[in-house]
Amino acid sequence: TMSKEEPIMDGPKRMQNELKRMTNYKELKQVQLLEPEKDNIFKWTALLMPNTPPYDKGAFKLDVDYPKEFPFRPPRLHITTKIYHPNVNARGQVCLPILEVEHWIPTTRMESVFNVLLATINDPQPENPYVIDIASQFTNDPKKFYSTAEAWVTRYAEVRPTDQELAKIARRKKKAAM
Repeated sequence: TMSKEEPIMDGPKRMQNELKRMTNYKELKQVQLLEPEKDNIFKWTALLMPNTPPYDKGAFKLDVDYPKEFPFRPPRLHITTKIYHPNVNARGQVCLPILEVEHWIPTTRMESVFNVLLATINDPQPENPYVIDIASQFTNDPKKFYSTAEAWVTRYAEVRPTDQELAKIARRKKKAAM
């Protein structure tokens, strides 16, 4: 975490730093292909690769949009791949208290945000739902919930890249950056 004395950097510089940290950071296995849009540091894309069933059978595209006032206002996250989940609405918004304006702390690191996001995807929180019907199904008929969620993964999720494919993409990117 940042020390109290450390001044808060301006948004773009802070985003560059965080991006660099996470790109070199091997622990964040469930967030892959993280990169900013060409010529726009305020918009990132990534591929989420959750590790619990049924979501571990697919991958999910994520958009991260930073407001101009970042880090004083939180980024917005959208999962753009359709997913059947009590904490994700039809527009792909995820219910994450850490990103609500009244709870947002400017020193929060993006890797923490991604960890909270993945914890929520991997372990649905029906008590904090975005979609009431799915949450009550998750609680009252888990079997039906899991079979529906799995059917959606099969139908809508991205194909999950292998470690070899990811390594190949990383090497290509490194070459392109030189």
